[in-house]
Amino acid sequence: MGKEKIIPILALIVLVLSGTATAYIYATQVDKETISINGEEYTIEQLFYLAESKTIETVDGEKTGASLEELIPKVGIACPSCHEYTIRAADYEKTVDWEIMRTGVLSDIKKVYFPDTPKAFWVGDIIEIEVK
Repeated sequence: MGKEKIIPILALIVLVLSGTATAYIYATQVDKETISINGEEYTIEQLFYLAESKTIETVDGEKTGASLEELIPKVGIACPSCHEYTIRAADYEKTVDWEIMRTGVLSDIKKVYFPDTPKAFWVGDIIEIEVK
């Protein structure tokens, strides 16, 4: 076989592999409509109904969303300062204590922002807030 036949075959193999990998990634993504908090499922609309809107200043400018300081007690957490909170997306999670949690907001795009933390603490596409 000459180069004229091998190169198109290799190119076809690369295209098939990349197409298969892309299809797998899209098929396994979690696109959940609710957020689980302490084992209970809530829609974003329910969470915004429970907590007042709050605007915070971050390194990316102002961010507005439901106040986590107000939201957490309203979903049934009796002693918010007694716990740590793991905020989980499909592929990322961050654990914070109450001092950080109470300063944050949950936006309508299911992302939490905290004003005095690096962006690594911000979690998007939230599927769960675990109370430890």
